[in-house]
Amino acid sequence: MAKKILLLLVLLAAGSAGVAATEVNQPTVTIMLFETDIRDALNEISLQTGINLVPDQTVSGTVTADIVEVPLEEALRLILIGGGYTFRKIDDFYLIGLADPRSSTFGSLVDTEIITLHHTSVEQVLALLPSFLQQYVKGDRQTNLLSVTAPPSEIERVRAFINQVDKPSKQVEIQVVITEISSQTIQELGGNLLEFEAQQGQQFNPNWTGSLTWSAGTMTIDTDIFGSLLTQLRLLESEQKAKIHADPKLLLADGQSADLFSGDRQILLIRPDDDYSVTSRIERIEVGLALKIQADLVGQDEVILKLAPEISYFVNEARPDLIVKRNSLTTTVRLKSGQTATLAGLTLQDTSAYTKQTPIIGSIPLIKWLFRTDVDRQSDKELLIFVTPVIQEE
Repeated sequence: MAKKILLLLVLLAAGSAGVAATEVNQPTVTIMLFETDIRDALNEISLQTGINLVPDQTVSGTVTADIVEVPLEEALRLILIGGGYTFRKIDDFYLIGLADPRSSTFGSLVDTEIITLHHTSVEQVLALLPSFLQQYVKGDRQTNLLSVTAPPSEIERVRAFINQVDKPSKQVEIQVVITEISSQTIQELGGNLLEFEAQQGQQFNPNWTGSLTWSAGTMTIDTDIFGSLLTQLRLLESEQKAKIHADPKLLLADGQSADLFSGDRQILLIRPDDDYSVTSRIERIEVGLALKIQADLVGQDEVILKLAPEISYFVNEARPDLIVKRNSLTTTVRLKSGQTATLAGLTLQDTSAYTKQTPIIGSIPLIKWLFRTDVDRQSDKELLIFVTPVIQEE
């Protein structure tokens, strides 16, 4: 038992010696300084420890400190930190100076390290980097590499800063529902379109960001209500009072944007007006809904959405005199993850023409106009866009 205890004590002693090995290898410094010239203080420490301390031409100023039994390098940090000086051990002496690229000893005081950025860009790092570290860092935008030339302690600061910045961006899943409802149906239902029994059995009373007037504007809907709203829209679709055009899901990184288009694309051959030109051109015409979405995360559970929808449709489809009408708006909303932004106020027109006539008699020349009626019908439809962002967990 005594041998085991002795062996344990020896191991503990060896471990303690290993932990303190760096301090044991350094001589300790005991010195009291009061407004002492830094160079004189360094000379005194050099005489006390027997280690050469070589300051360059940049070292100047005074220092006040009371140092008692402190390892050499810690004593040097205490004395030099006020002037922004650094030191570097070279062979059996310490070089002391200002880590300034204009200094003749700069190359001897610093190291160079290449850091590869994985999730952010050189521009972003350089824009966020503290000013006192920017002089040490250069970046290559093509390779997304940073070159850090600085004292070892400053390299550690730069590396720690980059570890905080160079992280994968959070992603946002965005669900978009595009539906078309006739203006007449909206007028008939009024506010009841968005007032129905929720799953909890409570009347839906949304927290409006504006009044419900079906003009260009937005409102927000809670997550649990959104499913019930879709059910209401599908019920209107089954009654041919509404039509759901698209129900896609998009995945965006923080700060990124996406474009969504739902509609028709037509390719037209445009011929010149005069008979002498032989050149023609091809033009692409898109009609439908185009939606641009940008998502920016704020805090832990909020998203700022920049929404720019544009709806276009043919007013005259007779070629070559096609006429396209466009309506657009731009808005910005701030939502919590899972809330829904609703855009209203994008209107499209639906025109139709047909003839009502009495059979047989309505086709007899001369008198047919007495027994037939030409009907032109025009109806307006409202396009509603529901956008729901959900922040994805890392």
